Amino acid sequence: MTASGGLRIALYGDGQWAADTLDRLTEAGHRIVAAVLRQSPSDASLGDAAARLRVPVLQPARINAPDVVRQIAALQPDLGVSVACNQILRAPIREAHALGVINFHAGKLPFYRGRNIINWAIINGETEIGLTGHYVDDGIDTGDIITQVTLPIGWTDGYGDVLRRVVERMPSLVVDTVREIANGTAQRRRQADHPGTYFGGRGEGDEWIDWNASSRTIHNFIRAISEPGPGARTMLDHTPVIVWRAFYDPSWPNYVATPGQVVGRQPGGALVKTGDSTILVQSIEGQTGREQPTWRIGTRLSQHRCVCEDAPPVARPPR
Repeated sequence: MTASGGLRIALYGDGQWAADTLDRLTEAGHRIVAAVLRQSPSDASLGDAAARLRVPVLQPARINAPDVVRQIAALQPDLGVSVACNQILRAPIREAHALGVINFHAGKLPFYRGRNIINWAIINGETEIGLTGHYVDDGIDTGDIITQVTLPIGWTDGYGDVLRRVVERMPSLVVDTVREIANGTAQRRRQADHPGTYFGGRGEGDEWIDWNASSRTIHNFIRAISEPGPGARTMLDHTPVIVWRAFYDPSWPNYVATPGQVVGRQPGGALVKTGDSTILVQSIEGQTGREQPTWRIGTRLSQHRCVCEDAPPVARPPR
């Protein structure tokens, strides 16, 4: 520990939430002995924060390599803190920290283990998302839980809305959890007592709308991968179209017709038939940028997945 009673911390992470965490831990009196960045960071925020605070930066290709473990051990960290680290920390590097390593996960563990959890939570129609601080063990997001809070997800919230909420709340959760560990008051709750759920990473080809699905499912899907995600995709006359925003009212009538066909026009967009009801497509990526769709009634959108050579590149959403 430092002379002021703070901990010596190695921070493993990426993105703005890790950068804000670095600032907050420093303000709380902890000494950050290293900021360990991804080989290909999502942005420069953590590296910039480390440079500003004169924190040493490591950027290993293989975090568990023996020379990296020795390098970390030589820094004598009390605790490792992971915020969006994209490598699994094996036992040797965890044991280089006197108090172990804790991870902060945007999921309500033991449910929603894995990757791209914010996207998956919205896809599943969740009304809240959990933020969890837990010890790292040999599994993926399976270690003992220390702290957990929940944040709301509204009916029309998109990925960016929920992500901003998480990014704003995560640093204070980290500081609170680290304080409990430093004070010796941290409680541990075993995850092994619950089955939990796991979700794999999302990638190219996962963004295509299935118009045979229910309106609720499509509504959730479109908002779940809206900005800064890749955007939901459909096909119009062999041309890919990004659907950025849509809306569904559960009171709308259910009836049988052709999924993917435009069945109405409203001031707010175009009504498209789904597997059970309709959905109002409000914003698409057109030839001149974001626009409201002007599709004619009777227009058919493809309900099949298709990875097309001329489709815009798919951005991988952060964890």
